Amino acid sequence: MLRKAPMLFISLALVLAVLAAWSAHRWIQARAIQAAANQVVTSPIVVAGADLPAGQRLEAKNLTVQQWPTGTLPAGYLSQPSQAQGRVLKGPLVKGEVLLANKLMPEGMAGGLSAVVPEGYRAMTVHVDEVIGVGGFLQPADRVDVLVTVNKGPFQNDPATRLVLQDVPVLAVGEKVQDEGEGSKIKRQKVSVVALQLKPEQGERLALSASEGRVILALRSQGDHQDHGTSGIRLTSLVPAALAAPPPPEPPKKETPTIEVIKGINRSLQPLGKPPLQEAKAKQAQPAPAPANP
Repeated sequence: MLRKAPMLFISLALVLAVLAAWSAHRWIQARAIQAAANQVVTSPIVVAGADLPAGQRLEAKNLTVQQWPTGTLPAGYLSQPSQAQGRVLKGPLVKGEVLLANKLMPEGMAGGLSAVVPEGYRAMTVHVDEVIGVGGFLQPADRVDVLVTVNKGPFQNDPATRLVLQDVPVLAVGEKVQDEGEGSKIKRQKVSVVALQLKPEQGERLALSASEGRVILALRSQGDHQDHGTSGIRLTSLVPAALAAPPPPEPPKKETPTIEVIKGINRSLQPLGKPPLQEAKAKQAQPAPAPANP
């Protein structure tokens, strides 16, 4: 009986070990099945690798690939950068933005600003400074009004300002380098330019305004597309003539030097360099000399 006890304990330990191994296996298998059920299936999608302007010809270095859940992929997405190689952007992209097929120009089109100008419109540039360019806050896709101030010709003494264009889209904002001076005095200077999207007749108005006056841009609200008709303003109506400038002061009167003349008990002041008043009257009272006898 004593010999059978160790064998019984060994057999019981083996059974418990098998049960423990089988339970651990089942637990691990259940966790694997649960993890597989919770795992999100992803697919590659092409996004912008940097901020890209409108009209940019795309290259592989401009793009990157991210993994997105397959169920959330937008329509028209691209899965490989090679699908967009050499294509031109219709509008700007920010870093990390998804590149969709409808954001690309048709194949074969050249890059540059001309690729984003709609049919029937023209792109015209305006030289701007901190005042004209709204303090440097202009960005592509903004909309502006164009004002011109004229102070030459019939407006030389009465300058006028008029709103000539309204709700004009901004295509691009950038800088270019221009040369100033001649010979050895040439200086290279950066000049800010704004490209506006205009119809041909609007381009004529802008060209004449820039040639004859000073052009200023006014930034519009993104939701404001109404035309606001104005009749312009003249300097005389802005500042009435009564307030324009005070009348010039009268010139100081020149004082004539005088001398004091005392005759007996009479005392008088006589202008210097002129005969006394009494002497002048005496001379006027003297009779004319009689003519000499022949």
